[in-house]
Amino acid sequence: MLMFNSNYEVGVFKRLSENNELVMDVGSEEYFLKLNDEEMEDLEQHLMNQENLLIPFHRKTKELILNTEPNYDEEEMEELMNISEGAEDHDEE
Repeated sequence: MLMFNSNYEVGVFKRLSENNELVMDVGSEEYFLKLNDEEMEDLEQHLMNQENLLIPFHRKTKELILNTEPNYDEEEMEELMNISEGAEDHDEE
């Protein structure tokens, strides 16, 4: 679990500009961070996981603390899909 101290704040996502620049409010300041393609993907995953626009942020390093873990277990989902497909095949007979 991430523990917050005086170096961490929670930013609020505002927008992405055309050149992969993240704009967010942290406290009363507006931050502009240039993101590479991998960081953009991580940000997208984080926003989907959180289902809100809050982004933990390290003020000194300007590092985003992103939750990029999938919300589901891929093996479990595959097993459920296989079970579902098997049930559909069984109904057809």
